[in-house]
Amino acid sequence: MKPTILITGSSGYLGSVLCADLCRDHKVVGLFRRPPSGKLKRAAPTVQWEQGDIVDRNCIDLAFEHSASTGRHIDYVIHFAAYTDFGEKWHDEYFDTNIIGTRNIIEASCEAGVKRILFAGSIAALKPCSKAEVLTEQSPAFGSIAYPKSKAMGEKLLMEHSDRVPVVVLRIGGVFTDWCELPPLYSVMKLWSKPVIGRMIPGEGNSGFPYIHRQDIVRIVRRIVEKNTSLDRFETLLASHSGCTYHKELFPIIRSQYSKLYSTKPLSIPLPLAKMALNAKYIANTLRKKKTYERAWMINYVDLPLRVDTRYTQNKLDWQPTPGLHILTRLPILMQKFKNHYKAWDNRNINRNDQNYDYDSD
Repeated sequence: MKPTILITGSSGYLGSVLCADLCRDHKVVGLFRRPPSGKLKRAAPTVQWEQGDIVDRNCIDLAFEHSASTGRHIDYVIHFAAYTDFGEKWHDEYFDTNIIGTRNIIEASCEAGVKRILFAGSIAALKPCSKAEVLTEQSPAFGSIAYPKSKAMGEKLLMEHSDRVPVVVLRIGGVFTDWCELPPLYSVMKLWSKPVIGRMIPGEGNSGFPYIHRQDIVRIVRRIVEKNTSLDRFETLLASHSGCTYHKELFPIIRSQYSKLYSTKPLSIPLPLAKMALNAKYIANTLRKKKTYERAWMINYVDLPLRVDTRYTQNKLDWQPTPGLHILTRLPILMQKFKNHYKAWDNRNINRNDQNYDYDSD
């Protein structure tokens, strides 16, 4: 019998593509706060859509009850709903959505006898390590900035209740598509495609993060469901390629793909100057009522890469990221979309950055 999977955040960037894919051979219940678009409904025609805010326990219970009344007892919960913004400071919605909402999902799942909760953690919730070290699934979650702090708190909450319901914490890297749709990558693609100012790079170019294509997120989620019985009651896994990709690796590809006439030798910008420039940009954009991804606090993490070793995850799931979907392999395709379909490219990225994502295939 096909398992039934409830997906929170089902109209969002990751939830929507999971709905569209998993509904092909699973029963899927999509729990949403922002209604799914017509495109998403057409891409996921068999999904049972349920409106509700995870902060409201009654909404979650009604979704479980409605699903059960239609013969769809929920077997798995993929909990990808979360609040985030680009600021450093904590907001009440971090606690409401990311903590209270997660607690509500745990309680409803326990009462319904769910086989496992899959929680979207973040590699960004890990603490940068020294040059000789790498981060693994066993590395503790850490958060001094609001969003990663909320993810670390969510992990702790799930671990505390894993004796009641099995859990996988999937710490996810920077998720991109062939249209980019990843805020920090979007920012550097736009900056480094400019002729003069585009040569500037903060620090020494050693900022780095692990990436993963959105298609591989779908594949790893499927694998977790398939391997459920062989997983420990509480598992922490990493969704990314091993290692990390540095700014100094992205820079020459972006520059050369945009124009063969551009210099691919970066100009290192002192961090205090970079911080002043970001503060000025934020003030200017605020006056124009325009959102800004880049914030001055981010400069504190320049040249402090997050390097991961994902061998445990790959062995546990008998899975590995698709080699052809590595960010450095795929980046020329992203640049072609950027150059040849700029308006569509920019709209998709702005919608993603503003959390108004409208489903589109990769």
